[in-house]
Amino acid sequence: MDAGEARAQSDGVISNAAANYGASFQAHLLEQYKVFVESAQRVTDRRITTGNYLLTVNSFLLTVFGVASAQHMGGFWLAIVPVAGLLVSFTWYALVVFYRNLGASKYKVIHQMEQYLPAAPFRCEWQTVHEDKAQRHTGVTHLERVIPLTFAVIYLALLGYSLSSLAGK
Repeated sequence: MDAGEARAQSDGVISNAAANYGASFQAHLLEQYKVFVESAQRVTDRRITTGNYLLTVNSFLLTVFGVASAQHMGGFWLAIVPVAGLLVSFTWYALVVFYRNLGASKYKVIHQMEQYLPAAPFRCEWQTVHEDKAQRHTGVTHLERVIPLTFAVIYLALLGYSLSSLAGK
């Protein structure tokens, strides 16, 4: 067992050494690698779908607030919309963090599996992005987290407006 294989086994990615597994080790590893890469892509797709859905929900809530305000429907009911929006925004933020952690874990496993394959495209891409100091790299997740926080700030302002109009009555 070489050093890379020992490290991969200690990390848990390889449960059975190539020598013990037999001749089909590489073929089965490649097939599992393909499945795992596809699984990582599905997580990314789910993350995008979730973000789009929650953006739509927030847009709907802001529209409801705007229509209710224009119709002079103030009071308690107007304050419910920003409270719901805050809950949606905090849930969205938590989901962004969850998907970031899940994606990072999946790519860590992919990098470990690539130690046994002839090429390591994902590891190479990751290293290339992070080694180029001239190119400032900001992960999408960092930008994604700003969106629900921005909505939360808007909802806090709308809640303040709702409560002040309620107190003014």
